[in-house]
Amino acid sequence: MSDPNAPTRFHEDKATFTVRGSDAPDIETGVAAIRNVLATLPIRPGVYRMLDARGDVLYVGKARALKNRVTNYTQVDRLSKRLQRMVAQTRSMMIVTTNNEAEALLLEAQLIKRYRPAYNVLLRDDKSFPFILLR
Repeated sequence: MSDPNAPTRFHEDKATFTVRGSDAPDIETGVAAIRNVLATLPIRPGVYRMLDARGDVLYVGKARALKNRVTNYTQVDRLSKRLQRMVAQTRSMMIVTTNNEAEALLLEAQLIKRYRPAYNVLLRDDKSFPFILLR
């Protein structure tokens, strides 16, 4: 038997969220975490993972030049609101260098399928496949 006082349906817009301490999204803290990684990044192809305070993967991305790509996340005024929220939640990053851009593309697709990050939307479903055009 169900509780008569229990809500019949969850309404996200009526929910209250409380975030405290280092878990609280903060754009300056996120940018600082990214800048810490920038000092050691090579200008090589690879894949990066942005992690939140719990270590959950927020986003998986690939780059032809890791240092150049990750630097873009520190220019907050040029980012969309969605990316600003992602940077605000970022507390650390994991980097994997690859031999070429094709390897980075394949690794990115594998990691997105494995972790299903909240901020990756294009490669999450199993209906689309990354491809490389050979000329």
